[in-house]
Amino acid sequence: MKRENLQELQDMPIVFYDGTCGFCQASVQLVLKHNKHKDLHFAALQSGLAQTLVPQQQVPDPLPDSMLFYEHGKLYSESDAALRVARYLNFPWSWFYYFKFIPLSFRNFVYRIIAKNRYSIAGRTEACMLPTPEERIRFIDVNL
Repeated sequence: MKRENLQELQDMPIVFYDGTCGFCQASVQLVLKHNKHKDLHFAALQSGLAQTLVPQQQVPDPLPDSMLFYEHGKLYSESDAALRVARYLNFPWSWFYYFKFIPLSFRNFVYRIIAKNRYSIAGRTEACMLPTPEERIRFIDVNL
């Protein structure tokens, strides 16, 4: 990856999701549909981009049972990640951001229950979903 391409990526809000999780892929589809300014970008956790883009000390090891969100040089996980993504969505989805006022420990407890059971909720897939040509430009791992 060229240095200038890495700099471009560091300026983009990126949702890192589990590419083999049906629930995660459904969530990505929802975000694609409701992202008001089409300014969110996506990469599978399995793509390795998280390790390239974010300093190693910030990447959880092993990768989490959830999504990560990279914004303005900072990596968010669990409920913080989900709520920050909600800010980029159209009404009424954007209102989920105000759940940030619920204590973090409770939010993450609920988030972990959902994340731990995500394969039971929506199944497991062998491959990532195929984005439409319009969506493809927002999937970073497709563009590299």
